[in-house]
Amino acid sequence: MTIGQKIACYRKQMNITQEKLAQQLQVTNQAVSKWESDQCCPDVMLLPRIADIFGVSIDALFGRANEPQPQHIKGLPWRDDGVLRVCVYIGHELLAGGKAESGFSFSTDRCVQGVISAVSITCGDVDGDVNGAGNVSCGNVGGNVDAGRDVNCGNVEGNVDAGADVICGNVEGDVDAGVNVNCGNVGGNVDAGCNVECGSVAGDVDAGMTVTIKK
Repeated sequence: MTIGQKIACYRKQMNITQEKLAQQLQVTNQAVSKWESDQCCPDVMLLPRIADIFGVSIDALFGRANEPQPQHIKGLPWRDDGVLRVCVYIGHELLAGGKAESGFSFSTDRCVQGVISAVSITCGDVDGDVNGAGNVSCGNVGGNVDAGRDVNCGNVEGNVDAGADVICGNVEGDVDAGVNVNCGNVGGNVDAGCNVECGSVAGDVDAGMTVTIKK
């Protein structure tokens, strides 16, 4: 992979937006976008900082080292960002994704800025994005929700993407569920593997089985 593709890969694995990466590096969003699309390369003086953010070596950015993929525990922000990060370790091994979600869960009633969890998560309101490997159950969400299994939450200001069922309030963006969708009004498209039951839908509805629109 090119260095731009490496940066994009590491950034997405750590759930960092182009805007957040640009802020940490004190460059423009357009600069990061150009790197990732191979229109140009980052300044050589930025490479150590980029490597530190992703928790890898500079050699790894150039594809010269077979290092383990960065995990959520690496590249933590320099300042407190209010994001809830839940990880599970056995020794030095980080259990992530499908390996962890079936055996562990975490619950808190605190309202947080965002959520990154390798296990099923239950929490209060979330100001930003929610990214959970297992089930996600929370209050209102000010960003996107991405879950490996079920999503059960209040209103969502972004998109909802779930591996299984989605049960929520109003969604301003798209809803994509592996199984069923049961929600309020949707400002984008709805895509479900089985049944869809929701309020008004501004976009298209694609369901494997029945569709019920509650007027």
